[in-house]
Amino acid sequence: MQDKLDTVVEDKSVAKPVRSGTVQSVEVALQILEAIADGDGAARVNNLARQLDMTKAKVSRHLQTLLALGLVAKGPQEGYTFGWKLHRLARAATRDNSIGELATPHLKRLRDELQQTVILSVPVPQGAVVLLCISAQTTSITVRAATFLSLPHSPAARLSVALAPAGKDGAPLPEGAQLKHWPKFGAEYELDTGHGIGGVSVPVFDEGKALIGAVSLVAPTGSLRPRPSVKVVTAMTRCAKAIEAEHRRGSPAA
Repeated sequence: MQDKLDTVVEDKSVAKPVRSGTVQSVEVALQILEAIADGDGAARVNNLARQLDMTKAKVSRHLQTLLALGLVAKGPQEGYTFGWKLHRLARAATRDNSIGELATPHLKRLRDELQQTVILSVPVPQGAVVLLCISAQTTSITVRAATFLSLPHSPAARLSVALAPAGKDGAPLPEGAQLKHWPKFGAEYELDTGHGIGGVSVPVFDEGKALIGAVSLVAPTGSLRPRPSVKVVTAMTRCAKAIEAEHRRGSPAA
């Protein structure tokens, strides 16, 4: 059986998945954007074509699409630079990285106080994404960065969707996004999100009261029953408020 398995793995005649035209176009567009980023100034079509070993017509065609999408802009001397949409995305990425940087010491203090794994997530459509995980040494529970937290079992996902602008304008929430405990209890929680692990989350707001993240505790279900303790919720709220204050000042914590 092992010989047969090795034969299959090493068989180079097995057909590889065929990339669609759309995927290939995205790859070319990304190569063009990376080439612009690597340059010292506005990139011209001739230089991009030579650098990427593509025809001028191909590069020009993709640049026109990127221009229409706002991903590139016309620069001096018929060159191209990053467009307004890329600058907007860059600001969003910088914002998320800044939140993670300034939140780290506060999350570490929370982890040490509660002796449980804590995470910071940021809101995305239909859920939340883990930005940072500070694991407790007393438990094997950890959550990988970039993990998508989905409805309906993730309390951070429920906060993300319910407190998003679209969720606060009176429009019906998606199924599973309804808040069960926050704000009356002071935190949103789920005693068992799966595999005997529960979660507790509190929101983090910016100065305009817009949701920018959630501080969550991940712990064995048994340690959270019958519901998270006042000590846990108080400590998590204090951590969220400290992150909010740090965010308003615009500088990482010492």
